[in-house]
Amino acid sequence: MSDYKYSVADCDVSNKSGLEMYRTKRTAWINWLDDDEHHAIWQVLTQMVWNEVAFNTLAGIADADGDSALNNTLIVEAVLNGHVAMQVLAIRRLTDTTKRVLSLSKLLQDIRSHRELLTRENYVAFDGLPYDYQVVEEEHFRTRGTGLMWLDTTGPGAFGSARRAHEQFDRLSGVSPDRRKRDDRIPAKLIDTIEQWITDCGAKEIADWSHSYLAHAGSLASRQAIAGYGVNGAKIGNAIKGLARAAEAASAYVLYSSGRMNALMATPQFDQFERLENPVLSSASGVNPLLVWDTLTREYDASLGGVEEDLIAGVGPKERGTP
Repeated sequence: MSDYKYSVADCDVSNKSGLEMYRTKRTAWINWLDDDEHHAIWQVLTQMVWNEVAFNTLAGIADADGDSALNNTLIVEAVLNGHVAMQVLAIRRLTDTTKRVLSLSKLLQDIRSHRELLTRENYVAFDGLPYDYQVVEEEHFRTRGTGLMWLDTTGPGAFGSARRAHEQFDRLSGVSPDRRKRDDRIPAKLIDTIEQWITDCGAKEIADWSHSYLAHAGSLASRQAIAGYGVNGAKIGNAIKGLARAAEAASAYVLYSSGRMNALMATPQFDQFERLENPVLSSASGVNPLLVWDTLTREYDASLGGVEEDLIAGVGPKERGTP
C-alpha cells in the first residue's frame, strides 16, 4: 500500500523517476525513525528518556531520605546496574554502523549516500503540493476572492503548505527565495552537523566503552584505551539529549516529516508514584527474605557439585590414556 496520497504522475516535479526513488527511500527512512516494529529510532529514544526520568526521580527520593528502602544495597545494585546496562546498550544500538543494522548513525549514512534525491522539488512537491505555489495562490484568490474560508492543506491547491515547505528548504539550503531552483539540494554540511552532534554528545565513547566492558569481554588493549572514560548519569543524559536532537533534525527538517517538536517525554497513563509511600516489605506479607536468599544460594552452590564425576563419566576404558 502506498504511503502517499498522490501518484508520482500527479506531482509537480520535473524528474519523475527521481521522485519515485525519493519516495521509496523516504518511506524507508521514516520507517526506521517511526514505524519499525522492534527498533524504531524514536521508540528507542523515548523509552530511554522515560527510563532516565524514572531512574533519576527514584534516585532523588533515595538521596532525600537516607532511611528510605531505596537505599538498600540490594535495591541500589539491581536498579543501578540494570539501568546503566539498558541505557548504554540502547546508545550503542543507535550509534552502530555495522552492516545490516537499523540505527540513527546508519540512517544518516544512508541519507548522505542518497543526497542527490534531496532536491527542492522533491522536498516540496513529493506528495501533490504545487511547486509554483504563487500561481496557485493567485488563481485561488482571483476565483474565490478574499475573506474567511477553509484552505487546502494537502494536494495541488495547498499553496500555504507549499510556501512553508519552500521557506523551510530556504533555511536549510541557505538559498534566498529569488534564487530558488528545482534542483537545489540539502547541503552535505547539514548531515555533517547532525553527525557531529552525535560525536560531541559522547554517545560514541559510551558505545566504545560497552564493547569492552558490557556487551563483550574486551581485550586488555581495548580496555586500556578507554579505561579512564567511565560511564555516569551525566554522560548518559548528555548522550540521550544529543541523539534526540540528531533524530529530530533528520526527521522534522531533513525529511520534513513528523518529529517530536519539544515533546520527547511520554505522558504517564497511570499513577507513576503509586505505592511509593508503602514499605518494601511489610510483616503481613509472610515473606522471609533470608529464607529466599539462603535457598537460592544453596541452589546455585549445588550446581557445581559432581562436576568431576559428570565430566569423566562419558570417558570409557578405550579413551582413557589416549592423547
